[in-house]
Amino acid sequence: MDKGWLKMKVGILHIVSICVVNFLLNYLLLFPLDLFQYITTPDLKMFSLVGLIVSGTTALATLLFYKLVDGKQIRTLGFQFKRKDLLFSISSIVLTVLFVFIVSMVASNLGVVEAQWNLEVFIEPSFYVLFIMVFVSWFVAAFYEEVLFRGYFVANLKFLSKKKLYFMTSFLFMIFHIFKGLDPISIVVLMLMSCVFLNVYLKSGSLLPCIFAHLIYNFSTSHLVGSSDIAILKFDGDIGLLNLIVIGLFMMTTLVLTKIFYGKKRRLLL
Repeated sequence: MDKGWLKMKVGILHIVSICVVNFLLNYLLLFPLDLFQYITTPDLKMFSLVGLIVSGTTALATLLFYKLVDGKQIRTLGFQFKRKDLLFSISSIVLTVLFVFIVSMVASNLGVVEAQWNLEVFIEPSFYVLFIMVFVSWFVAAFYEEVLFRGYFVANLKFLSKKKLYFMTSFLFMIFHIFKGLDPISIVVLMLMSCVFLNVYLKSGSLLPCIFAHLIYNFSTSHLVGSSDIAILKFDGDIGLLNLIVIGLFMMTTLVLTKIFYGKKRRLLL
């Protein structure tokens, strides 16, 4: 009983400490250094550079905290990439890109936006440079969030019941997006998304499938369609409530893929 109480106190202390560290780092990087303006900039080079700086710094801080303060090996967070993990990641990437394009085309047919294919970008050498830069930036961002919100939080909240674990990690995931602004819909969406990614992590035992699923959702909805310079399907404006269809399809697809590839729960490396 005493050991259990001590573990809980240590876990809570570590969670509070890592949250404070990350909040401070995010705030200092985004506001006093005035990098927040580049989070939504159309300048993809600056977007990528700032994304790498902010996400890379906070990811490194989290990993160092886990190693030096928690006293655990970083590999115990779960970075194995087995055949199932590879197949899950490939399936998630292909299906997510597919339905993002389909829903965007439906929005165009309904007159919500005026979308057109932008295939001429493939003949421009600069497209590939920008594509890689933005992709890597989103990868680092997804890596950071999965390491913190799934890996680190699960490692220190093992004393919670499964329901409480889902709620606590999703609540903290939502709170950390406060710098981008929160409304009732985004609060619900963020918490549900967190639950979906946590389900992948608990079933797979690896952060990498979560990272790739997280990455491709952000990358495809933010840059593969829309007004971005690397958008394959180009349109101005927003598809409005149809975004909720994209989100719903992504979450359902991820849950189904998790069930297909990780039917039985594997043991986490904790």
